Amino acid sequence: MRVLLYFCCALLFLSCAERFHTPPLLDPHIATDLQAYLDSHKQTPEEYVLSKFSDHDVVILGEFHRVQQHVVLIQELIPKLYGRGIRTLATEFARREDQHLLDSLLSGDSYNENLSRQIAFNQFAFWGFQEYVDIFKAAWELNHSLPDSMPRFRIFGMNDSPDWSYIETEADRDNPEKKHRVWQGGGEKFWAKVVTDRVAQGEKVLVYCGIHHGFSGYQQPIVIDGEFVRFETERMGNFVKRDLGDRVMTVYLHAIWPPHDGYGGIYVYAADGQIDALFRELGPNYFPVGFDLKDSPFGKLSGSNSVYCQGYENFTISQFADGWIFQCPISQYQGVTPIEGFISGSNFETAKRQSPNPSLRKMSISELNKIIAEDAKMAWWLGRYE
Repeated sequence: MRVLLYFCCALLFLSCAERFHTPPLLDPHIATDLQAYLDSHKQTPEEYVLSKFSDHDVVILGEFHRVQQHVVLIQELIPKLYGRGIRTLATEFARREDQHLLDSLLSGDSYNENLSRQIAFNQFAFWGFQEYVDIFKAAWELNHSLPDSMPRFRIFGMNDSPDWSYIETEADRDNPEKKHRVWQGGGEKFWAKVVTDRVAQGEKVLVYCGIHHGFSGYQQPIVIDGEFVRFETERMGNFVKRDLGDRVMTVYLHAIWPPHDGYGGIYVYAADGQIDALFRELGPNYFPVGFDLKDSPFGKLSGSNSVYCQGYENFTISQFADGWIFQCPISQYQGVTPIEGFISGSNFETAKRQSPNPSLRKMSISELNKIIAEDAKMAWWLGRYE
């Protein structure tokens, strides 16, 4: 039965992935303005991010998750950030509780791959992807190259420490008491405090997280059964924005968007496909690139095909984020690399206990590692966006 399920998912994935090889037609009424803006303002993604620290204390890079190009960009940014005097990365992909482990790792005389993987496992037992772990390695390599007199680059974990063992049945997911026990008093206001505390100490901070956590000026629509219910106002970026105002900005790493009727179903092109259509027409001489949305023709683009427009009148993508990074067409994205044996005899029981899905607790080590490997193949095109 499980083999059949994987086979059906694979077929569905192929049909969905095919949808992102040919974007819609570019609107000729906007094409000239978009190209002209790029001709006079385009920067590489690295240049763009670094330039934003000239008038911001916090730059949030929000991703879709598990896109190899996005994670590698973070690795490549680390030494360049340091060269501009920015010595702090705050990340969703480590826990606040494990800060002592992060500090030990980045200050060690030799790089400890096992400790890196432990930090990733502690954050989520199924986050066994090499590129995310290699972010820690990039920071260690930088620190290892510095003279003793130079300050070290630091990575700060923002994430909570949920205990998923309290979810014993599918029904427990909707049980307020059970959910309270799972999250143990956590919340994204505590993620934000990691960031604002560093700013209060005079640091500038690059934040790397899923885009939903990274919304700052934008309020995320909550949609149930296709209908707008309310705005979410307590994402990490929202808290940071309320504290720091215009000293924080959110940059979106280009990806697909959830459809108009909710956060599941068949995903769609961002911004009604006009960004993808533009770069298909302009060709690779124009990307990878980073650009502003505010006060630019890109910011005027709509997103009527996605849930992100719900609750807004005349929605434009300048409301969604402040900047945008386009590395390559979506059809060229690669998934991250699964770590072989990420779940092993030493952590198997913990992995089962800390699975948000109780049904996974009946699986073997090899089956759990297969789930990680399947997840890394970009099959997330099909799933729900957290």
